[in-house]
Amino acid sequence: MMAVVSATSNGVDEKSIAINEGKKGWLSKRTQYTHRWKKAWFELTDSQLLYGEDEKKRLKIINLVGAVVETVEGRDGSFEWTVTPKDRKRTYFVRATSTAEQQEWMEAICEAQLISRDPATKTCVLQ
Repeated sequence: MMAVVSATSNGVDEKSIAINEGKKGWLSKRTQYTHRWKKAWFELTDSQLLYGEDEKKRLKIINLVGAVVETVEGRDGSFEWTVTPKDRKRTYFVRATSTAEQQEWMEAICEAQLISRDPATKTCVLQ
C-alpha cells in the first residue's frame, strides 16, 4: 500500500520553497545494470536533479518536469524511492539514510516540480 500526498501550486509554503532550493547532499543510487547501490552526490536545481561522483562531477541530469516520485515499500529500513521521468525511459532508484532524509528529498523534488516554468506541471503527487 502506498501513501499518496497531493499538493497544488496554491498549497505550497513560500518558506519551504526557499529552504529546499538548491538542496544537495549524498544519497545512494542503484546502478542501472548491476543494481548495486553506489554513493552519489545529488543536487536539486530548478526542475532538475543532478548527480555524479562528487560535488564537482555532477555528470547526469534527471528531468523532474512531469516525473513520478514513489516510495519503495516492503523492505524494512530501506528509505528508498523512485523517480520516473515523464519520458519513462528509465526509473531511478534512490536511497537515503533515514526516513526524515527521504521525506525531505521527496518533498523538495515535489516543490521543484510545482515551481517549474512548465505550465503542465502544476500538481505533484508523492506516492
